[in-house]
This record gives sequence, C-alpha cells and structure tokens, in this order.
Amino acid sequence: MKKFKFIIKPPVKKEFQKEIVKFKKKFEAKEELTEKEGEKNAKNLAKRAIKENFNRIVVVGGDGLLHQVINGIMTEKIPEDFAIGIVPTGAGNNFAKEIGIPKDIKKAFNTIEKGKEIFVDVGKVNDKFFINCFSLGFDAKINDLANKIKERYSFLPRNLSYLFAALKEIAVKIPDYEIEIKGLEINYQGKVVLVAITNSQSYGAIFKINPGASVSDGKFNLCLIEPVGKIRALKDLFLATKGKHIKMPETKSFLFSLPLKIFSKEPLIYEMDGEVFEPENEFKVEIFPKKIKFLVP
Repeated sequence: MKKFKFIIKPPVKKEFQKEIVKFKKKFEAKEELTEKEGEKNAKNLAKRAIKENFNRIVVVGGDGLLHQVINGIMTEKIPEDFAIGIVPTGAGNNFAKEIGIPKDIKKAFNTIEKGKEIFVDVGKVNDKFFINCFSLGFDAKINDLANKIKERYSFLPRNLSYLFAALKEIAVKIPDYEIEIKGLEINYQGKVVLVAITNSQSYGAIFKINPGASVSDGKFNLCLIEPVGKIRALKDLFLATKGKHIKMPETKSFLFSLPLKIFSKEPLIYEMDGEVFEPENEFKVEIFPKKIKFLVP
C-alpha cells in the first residue's frame, strides 16, 4: 500500500490545496510544512517520513527543497518500494524539468498518481549529497547573488535574477582560481573561472551547462571554463544558455563515474542544487549510481 508524505515549502498555492483534497480521498497522505531550522526542516521531515514507513515522499517546492529532502533520505535505509514525486512550485525547478515533471500542478499530481518509476543517480561532495548540480567559483558567486536579488526583488523571475547577477559580476571582475582535479579518470591543474559538475544538463534556471548529461547513466558531467576577457565572457554566458559554450576553446568537458578530488589554494564558495555554502579548500566528489527512484510521466 502506498503512503504519501507531502513535504511542502510554504506558502501553499491554491491550486495545490485543491488537488491535495482530491488526492487524499483516494490515497493515504499527510502534509508537512517546512521550517528553516529545527525538527521541521525538510531534511528532518524526510528522515522521519522514511522511519514512519512512508514509501512516497512528494517534494512541493524547488531545487533547494529537493536538495534538503535528498540529504535526509540518504542518511536512512531506503526501502525497495520507495520513490520521490515532485510538485514543482519553486523558482528554478531544474531537476523537475530534466525528468519531465510538468509545471502544471494538476498534471504533476497525475504523475504522482499514475507515473512510472525511474532510477536516478545521486552525488556526494564531502558530507553533503546533491541530485542536480555541484559547482564552485564564479557560478557559485552568481547563485549567491541571484538568491539575494530574488529576496529583494521577489517579482523578478528566477532566470532573470541569475542573468542580472551574472552580468553584474562580469561587469565588476571575472575571477579566476587556481585548482587541481585528481581522479582515475580526470587529472587537471590550472586556472579556471568555474567548475560545474552536474547530474542533469542544466542549472541556474537558464544555463545548459552540460548538454547531453543523463540522470540515470551512473556518470556525472564536469565542465570547467578557463579565464577569458569580459567580452568573451558575455559571449560564453549567452552560449551557455543554449549549451553551445562547449565548443569554445576555453571550455573543457569531462565524463566520470569514479570518485575525484578538487583542491584549491584559496577557499572557494560553492553551491549544490542552488543552495550556497561557506568556502572550502578541498572537495571529494562521489557518485551513487541509480540510488533513488523518481516518479515521472
């Protein structure tokens, strides 16, 4: 028997309220609103849902909420009949888009009720898990600034907040960082503007950073961009929205399935699934292939 736990980032949309009422007439389902801290943060709610034998967790929010839920689930023993559903009410919803979850709430509920299951890879960096992306350097700074812009100007669409943040950073200064990547499949040393490791093709709402990436192939894609001037950076920014930056000589792309480490001389700000974290010098990246099932159309 399927037991559904809906983990919801408030505020709750009216369309969702209508659909959940209909859904609860057909299935055993409970709702939990998340709080930023404490026992009701999304990570703790997800851990408790697993312990209480819910075999479906439905994430009602965006990439950040999904990130927290994944970090809760991955600390528990995942049941064989477990799967995650998504009602994408966030700003970016990169991962939901990648696996074909419709933005329309009614259609998303239909997927939760009647969709098929696919296995999805999960990544880990140091002691944190990610489902869509991990990046450091310039794009992590953009993400941090975009979050602040979005908080201040809530009327702005998420993709515009990323674009404004990127343009602002390029106008001020394009940073570069001395890094070293060590692994059985990748060895690199040099200066970079950014490093982006993704499970899916896209991140940052509008950037197709790793075209051709698959969430279920047991591999991650790594894109790094070496230092360029401001005009070239603007061109690369535009090309990245189409996935065409891959052809530029300053772009290097890799595919890997085995663990690797990234070292930096200076602590680097980084982000995972849109969540920004304090700078660190060393990052161990691991892949857990086909680790969690998701409900898809």
